[in-house]
Amino acid sequence: MNRIFAIVRKDLAQILRNRFVAVISVMVIVIFAVIYYILPSDVDEVFKMGFYLDIGQEAAAEFGLEGGEDEIASRLSEAGGAETEEGLELVWAESTEDLKRLVEEEEVSAGVSFVISDQEPELVLYVSSKTPEEVTEAGEAIGSEIGYALIGYELPADFQATVIGQDMAGQQIPMRDRLRVILLAFVFLLELFSLGNLLMEEVQRKTALALLVTPVTLTDFISAKAITGILNTFLLGLLTALLLGALSTSTWLAILVLLFLGAAMMVGIAFIVGAMSRDFISMSIIAMIPFVVLVIPGFLVIYPGFDSPILKAIPTYWLLDPLNGILNYGMGLSDYIMSLAYIVLFTAAFFVLGFVILRRRLA
Repeated sequence: MNRIFAIVRKDLAQILRNRFVAVISVMVIVIFAVIYYILPSDVDEVFKMGFYLDIGQEAAAEFGLEGGEDEIASRLSEAGGAETEEGLELVWAESTEDLKRLVEEEEVSAGVSFVISDQEPELVLYVSSKTPEEVTEAGEAIGSEIGYALIGYELPADFQATVIGQDMAGQQIPMRDRLRVILLAFVFLLELFSLGNLLMEEVQRKTALALLVTPVTLTDFISAKAITGILNTFLLGLLTALLLGALSTSTWLAILVLLFLGAAMMVGIAFIVGAMSRDFISMSIIAMIPFVVLVIPGFLVIYPGFDSPILKAIPTYWLLDPLNGILNYGMGLSDYIMSLAYIVLFTAAFFVLGFVILRRRLA
């Protein structure tokens, strides 16, 4: 045990002596914190709908719309209730061209042109080419409801919706809180390079072989590197969590557990990267491959519709999913027992694979 801690002290001293790595690591964390606090802390849940109505006098009299904008607002309020007034904002356009401009300049989420003449009423929905599909679908539904409300026909569907699953209305997650999970993951992933470089240097400089000539065994050597890596990664993750406000009285224990398991998993991957590398350039190239793959589940946090069964094959999915649930949705660690089990299994597999590769390199 004393031999292991002696190697740990040496490695920690080596990390601290490398001022470039130390400064860059702290600087990245500080920059992440600045980005987090710059981003808005709330979400605007009001759906802005551009609206243009072209109606003749006879049609206005027929459908009871002589009151103009006030009458239309009253109709929509009666159809949708109080929640419609809070969640839907109509932006009036003076013409079809003005309506298109509002949509193109993204001043509204979608635009509805409603022309009522002696012929059949014409309802047209305008959306931008950059408009997400879910916004387009919402615009279609709202536009259809507006049409039914104004011409006086019985509504085919209520504005109220039965939500299957968790209803996020009124509890949307601000982008900065979603990004907080990604930033924590990035700090872990960046350690692939520093820890992989540390192990690669030990092998290339023959330091590892020199240690193995002494009573230090390969198990002692790997255990010491694992302790050093986990301690370094965990402390950097903890510093990031503190700066990003991820630790509270209700989440601190769960976050500490996930930080520790995440640090252990990154160290296991870093072992494989370092053992396979011949120099700094090869280490950077090799480390970039898992870096790119492991960051993919982060898109699920920002874009929940990105979910796919394939993502569950990526180890970081089982780390980011509980982090997101606990930090943003009030879930508990007990809700993610399966995720913890998967993290442990992945970590064990990475360490075994790294041990095998390193033993062959040192043979």
